[in-house]
Amino acid sequence: MRNLATIALVVVAVILGFFAYQSSQKGNAVQADLAAKSEAVTALEAEKATLTDEIAKLKAEGEAAAKAAGDAAAAVEVEAKGLLDKVTALEADKAKLNEMAATLEGERTGLSEKVMALETEKAQLSEQIAALAAEKAALTEQAAALQAKVDELTAAAGATTSP
Repeated sequence: MRNLATIALVVVAVILGFFAYQSSQKGNAVQADLAAKSEAVTALEAEKATLTDEIAKLKAEGEAAAKAAGDAAAAVEVEAKGLLDKVTALEADKAKLNEMAATLEGERTGLSEKVMALETEKAQLSEQIAALAAEKAALTEQAAALQAKVDELTAAAGATTSP
């Protein structure tokens, strides 16, 4: 019985040793798994930190781009207002020039009418000059005829008074 009890104790010891070995192996596997998972968590945390930094950089770049776009839009608005003011001023100048052109056109029309009146008056004066020249020629002929008559009468009077 003593042998039986010893065998039973040896069997129990072997079984317990086997269970202890299996538990040790499972513990080592769990510990290795835990270490791998810890490394994976550390790697994920590092990646999370990297992504957080990238997100912060992208956010800063986005804000800078939005500010630049806002500044560019403001500059375009200022330029557009300046161009609109310039266009308004040019339209006012154009209106003044159109008014001046209309005034000058009216003056030109008036001057054209005056020129036509002066041309008509010139033609009338030319006709009067021609008529006066003809009258002068007629009077010159009459004067020559009268002079000839005077000379004739003088000669006749001189012939009658000479004896």
